[in-house]
Amino acid sequence: MHKPTEEGNSPMRVVMNVSAAAGDKTGIGHYTAELLKALRSAGEVEMSAYPPPLLLKIRSIMGGGPKQTPAAKLAGKLIASSSPIGPVSTGRASWRQKVKPVLRDAFRVVNNACSRGALDPELHDLYHEPNFFVLPGRLPVVATVHDLSPLFFPEWHPADRVELFERHFTRNIRRIAHVLAVSEFAREEIIRTFGFSPDRVTRTYNGVREHFRPLPSDETANTLRSLGLPPTYLLHVGTIEPRKNLDMLLRAYCSLPDDLRQRCPLVLVGSWGWRMEDTARYFDEVARHKNVIRPGYLPDDALPAVFNGARALVFPTLYEGFGMPAAEMLACGGAVVSSTAGAVAEVLGICGHLIDPHDVDGWRNAMAKVITDDDWRNELRRGGLERAAEFTWQACARDTLKAYRKTLEQVEAG
Repeated sequence: MHKPTEEGNSPMRVVMNVSAAAGDKTGIGHYTAELLKALRSAGEVEMSAYPPPLLLKIRSIMGGGPKQTPAAKLAGKLIASSSPIGPVSTGRASWRQKVKPVLRDAFRVVNNACSRGALDPELHDLYHEPNFFVLPGRLPVVATVHDLSPLFFPEWHPADRVELFERHFTRNIRRIAHVLAVSEFAREEIIRTFGFSPDRVTRTYNGVREHFRPLPSDETANTLRSLGLPPTYLLHVGTIEPRKNLDMLLRAYCSLPDDLRQRCPLVLVGSWGWRMEDTARYFDEVARHKNVIRPGYLPDDALPAVFNGARALVFPTLYEGFGMPAAEMLACGGAVVSSTAGAVAEVLGICGHLIDPHDVDGWRNAMAKVITDDDWRNELRRGGLERAAEFTWQACARDTLKAYRKTLEQVEAG
C-alpha cells in the first residue's frame, strides 16, 4: 500500500487495464490511451499497463476495437458503397467471425487468471479500470463508467455485452472504491442508480486530442480528395448502432429537396454496429441513391480534416455519457446540430443547436437551414473553440489524480 516517505508522498503506483486500446480504437479505447499518456506526463504517479504487450496483441487479433456484427455482414452483402473507398469487406475475414466468440471467451479466462497475479498489492497501490470489465484482484479499484446504456437500454446492445456489464460491473459494485464519470450527467445518473455517496463519484471530463483543430483549407481539401469525399457535406461520426438514431436522420435527410441534397451530401463515418440490418437495407435501397455517402471507419489522422470539411456535424443520438464527436467538432471550429439527449447539451454549453431526437421535421428543417444559411451556421460556431479548450487530457489527468489520492486516503483510513 502507498505510504508517505520522509520527503513527502512517494509516487502512487497505479496499474491500468489497457485492453480497450487494442486494435482500431473506439471512444473508450481513445480514452484509455490518452489518459494513460497524460497521467505518465504528469509525473505524480507510476503508471503500469496491463495486459503485457503479448497478451494485448492476442486480444487485438481476437477482437480488439470495432467488431464485425451480423449487421456488418449483411451490409457487406447488400452494399457496393457509393464512396470511392469501396464496399464493406467481409470475404477473407468471414472464417474469423465464426471463431472469434470462442477465442474471446478463451482470452477472458486467460486474462482473468493472469490478472490475479499482475494486480498484486506488492506491486501496485491501485487498479484503474477504464472500462466496466473489472478484473479479479486484491487491489482497490477505481472504475470509469462512460454511460449506463447496457443497464437502461439493453436492447441497444448484444446480449453478451449486457451480460458482461452485469457480471463485471453490477456484481462488482462493492469492490469499486471510487467511480469516475465522464460528465456531470453521467455522475448524477451513477449516484442515483447505484446509491453511491457523492464523494465516491468524481466527474472527469474527457479531453479532445490536440490534432483536432482548425486546419488550413488546402490541407483539408487535399485530405478530402484522397478519401474520395466531396468538398462540403453534412457529417455524422460514430458507430452505426441503434442509440445513434440514424434511421431517423437518414429519413429526415432523404426527405430534403433534391437540390439541397445535391448541394450538400450526408457523410456517415464509422463502422457498422449492433442491430443495424434495417439501417443497412435503407441505406442500400434508398439513402445511397440520395447522396448519402458511407466511407466507413476512417484512419484517426484523417478525422480532423473530415471535421473541418463539414458544413456541420449532425448528431441525433438518443443517449450519451459525454458525446465526443460534438466536442471534436467544436475543437475544429465547426457547427454542431445535436439532439437534446444525455450529456451532449452539457458538452456543448451555449454552442450549437439542439433538437429533440424524435423530431423528424425539426431535423429536416435544421439541416436545410445549416446548408443554406451562412449567418446561422456561423452563429452555431461562435464560442466553439473556447468551449472545446476546456476539455483537455491534462485536465482529465489532474481530476483523475485527485480521485486516486482520495481513494488511497479512504482505503488507508479504513
